[in-house]
Amino acid sequence: SPVSCLGILLVGIANGAYGTLGAVFGAGAGLSDTSIAVMMSATIFAGALMQLPAGRLSDRIDRRYVLAAMSGIAAVAGLLIFLIHPTSAALLIGLVVLYGAVANTLYPIAVAHANDFAAAEDFVKVSGGLLLLYGIGTVIGPTIGGPVMSVITPHALFLVTAVAHLLITVYAIIRSRIRAAVPASDRDAYTTIPTGTSPMLTPQSMSLADRGTGKSSETGKSPESGDPAVKFG
Repeated sequence: SPVSCLGILLVGIANGAYGTLGAVFGAGAGLSDTSIAVMMSATIFAGALMQLPAGRLSDRIDRRYVLAAMSGIAAVAGLLIFLIHPTSAALLIGLVVLYGAVANTLYPIAVAHANDFAAAEDFVKVSGGLLLLYGIGTVIGPTIGGPVMSVITPHALFLVTAVAHLLITVYAIIRSRIRAAVPASDRDAYTTIPTGTSPMLTPQSMSLADRGTGKSSETGKSPESGDPAVKFG
């Protein structure tokens, strides 16, 4: 899926920039050490809370619309932080938490969208390829964000994330007009995935997860119907 590939690369850029430079931004914006810690923690917590409603919504309508909407909100939040330079710590942290709430839903939705077009036996391959793209993005993000913050202001960190999220929004809308959505009956169920600077999604972790779900992500079968999902020795 082109939307998933480009989207996850751009999500990696945005998440990598914020995850690496968020504390630097907080210090530059005049936040205390305690406020910085609250800000960084609250964005992750807000993202976790948004996983379920965002996932359920993406199971009901075209996932590209959900990607476009969530990315658009993240872009608006980022632009507000960059343009108005909030002087109130509460307002600044509130905007950053709003940003984190929606930005942290993008990776799992993009993965779910890619899996809608993939065969069951290709799930691990698809996830591995997308994770590689995400990793590349997390390297690019701080590389761009650091110099931009130095040249403009610390708030320009969110200019970088806003551009990345705006590109996701535009491209998702364009692709939704080119390619029909996967019917809801043919979609895989949305699964929450960690979306920090390096989501730990590996073939080994997927296999271990299969032991809890009773299905193999490579074959889509339960262990009882064939070889066990995890082999030792």
